[in-house]
Amino acid sequence: MESLIVPNEVFFSHILEEIDARRAVRIPVKGNSMLPFIRPLTDQVELSELTGQSVTKGNIVLARTNGSNYVVHRIEKVEGEVVTLRGDGNLSVRERCDKGNVVAEVTAVYKKGRKISKGSLEWNLARDCWFTSPLLRRFYLGISRNMKKIFFLFTVLAFLAACSGPKGMVKIEPPQEDSVEYELIVFDPGFETWYTLQNSPARYRSQEYYEGWNQQYVSEWNYLATQPR
Repeated sequence: MESLIVPNEVFFSHILEEIDARRAVRIPVKGNSMLPFIRPLTDQVELSELTGQSVTKGNIVLARTNGSNYVVHRIEKVEGEVVTLRGDGNLSVRERCDKGNVVAEVTAVYKKGRKISKGSLEWNLARDCWFTSPLLRRFYLGISRNMKKIFFLFTVLAFLAACSGPKGMVKIEPPQEDSVEYELIVFDPGFETWYTLQNSPARYRSQEYYEGWNQQYVSEWNYLATQPR
């Protein structure tokens, strides 16, 4: 499927026409500046007409900064006619604009079809409990953005730990001449002790060693396929 790239000014002019007509508009988002609440490519935001309480600290708005640059960021503070914006995913970068350049308010976020409305518990937690400290933001965002890599690393470490864990060993001594009975010496890694079973009723095999992670005596015994005398 081919994509048509439309200049921001053209794209948002149509959006603002819809909002001026008091219709809500849903658009996709890109960029990481609103992580972890709003994720790029997968999430969408619903833009609605401004109300008397829209330009308030904590709200997420669509604003025009630096002429024709539009951002969807959270309001950090309002001082007179100047609005300071800061994306949840930004450590220290902020944007400033006049109140007149705030053109719409985000009233919902859609995550794979699931709607998170303004005023819901999840919305309020994202607004009130998110870190303001750049250091804490960097720490959390570093984990969030690299979750797959961290999971893969833990999986590899767990596998290596399993491979280097305690080993069990079964050693079969050859039978005496003219006899079908012999000793079976078993090492149980769970108790780190040797067991000697005299005249074990197992089929004779030449000397074998069986190793594995946390192998128990029963599984090793079944592996040897014991047979009654």
